[in-house]
Amino acid sequence: MGMTDEERFRFDLSGFLVRPAMLDAGQIAAIRDQIHTIKHDPQSLPPEHRAVPSGPSSILIDHPAVIEVLHEIIGPDIRLEGSYCVWRKQGEAHGALHGGGPQQADPIFGYRVLNGRIHAGMVRVVFELTEVGEEDGGTHFVVGSHKANFPMHPDHLSLEEGKRSPFLLSYACPAGSAVFFTENVCHAGPIWKKTEPRVAVLNAYAHLATHWHRLSLPPAVLAGLPREKQAYFRTPWVADFRTSPATTNTIERFVGNNESPIDTNHQP
Repeated sequence: MGMTDEERFRFDLSGFLVRPAMLDAGQIAAIRDQIHTIKHDPQSLPPEHRAVPSGPSSILIDHPAVIEVLHEIIGPDIRLEGSYCVWRKQGEAHGALHGGGPQQADPIFGYRVLNGRIHAGMVRVVFELTEVGEEDGGTHFVVGSHKANFPMHPDHLSLEEGKRSPFLLSYACPAGSAVFFTENVCHAGPIWKKTEPRVAVLNAYAHLATHWHRLSLPPAVLAGLPREKQAYFRTPWVADFRTSPATTNTIERFVGNNESPIDTNHQP
């Protein structure tokens, strides 16, 4: 069904959007168990399941409620640039505030709205597998900074209590929710405050014509994915004019042939 008018408004205004409770209890438990094992005992897993998105977490690659949003804010041709998981204990942080400002002109990270359509560059999707409260230490955003025309002012880049920007916001959501944000919004992972670890998967999606991250997914993990999920890692090109008519780099074309999902020139 795509995004609602309210979701478009929220994403354009703030730079992020929460879709709550997309996963059921069984899916959440299975992915949490996988991440716990990846972080604490990876050798007990088969090689094809030792990194996300594989095994139970592979459902996140092309979850319909995610893809329909990405098709509206990136476009119909998307690829999965990279994926990683976190198991963040109480007292651990995940990074200072970064992004925002004039970087919006960058072709990879840019953000604009034209003719009633959002055009975002790279979009991060955080799959929260722990219930998150606004003060728990989930991802924080300086709202509106994805459209700022001036550099981020130092007064708005503190995560210290009592010194935070009035525009710094987070969210509350149940486990199994997805948080979408444009990589050009200023964001950070502050100190996690709950006793229960923050467990999450972070996927970065981009337009099929662009390439920012060098692929770090282990070959065994990629090879273990079904062909239709491998398609989200296909090489970054849209059209091949060496053929007549031109060949387009669609998921359907990829699924129907035997080419590698990655460009060997971009192997780590």
